[in-house]
Amino acid sequence: MKIRRLPVGAVALSLFAVVLSGLLWWAGTPARAAFAPTVALIPVSGTVTGQPESVKFSGQAQVSSELVLDTSKFNLPPAVILTFDLSGVSGTGSSSGAKYVAGGNGTNVYRRLVSADTVEITFPFTRGTTMSVSSAGLASVRSGVVTFALSFDTNTGAITKGTATVATPYFPN
Repeated sequence: MKIRRLPVGAVALSLFAVVLSGLLWWAGTPARAAFAPTVALIPVSGTVTGQPESVKFSGQAQVSSELVLDTSKFNLPPAVILTFDLSGVSGTGSSSGAKYVAGGNGTNVYRRLVSADTVEITFPFTRGTTMSVSSAGLASVRSGVVTFALSFDTNTGAITKGTATVATPYFPN
């Protein structure tokens, strides 16, 4: 009995065609089209109450906004990736006059793009001029909440105006 074999080249070419078509089908269009981020400086003010003293914060937060358009088959609505940098925000102790520094730089939030949005971020802060854990350990680090009220250009995703208010966080028991 004679067994007929397929040439190796034909098998390899067929396998290559199947793999290539599968890759093209899976790749499709990119899942998202992102644009260059725009940056806005948002004024920040407010007070965190608590022990050992209340801390009044002020300064400017740098908020980056990057427009994201979904070009996949799911066709999701436009969104923005917001990055919050609080390095320009500092505090002063109400009774001691000591300087406090805010942390939480680089916090990212993904939000659906609307003309106006409110975003709440919890941030750490500590006494001193740099965000570091002192010899007292984590007990020296406290938390605050900053609430951003932002307006957007719905065509570009750029922040058109904004304000931010610092407050004491509410942690239910």
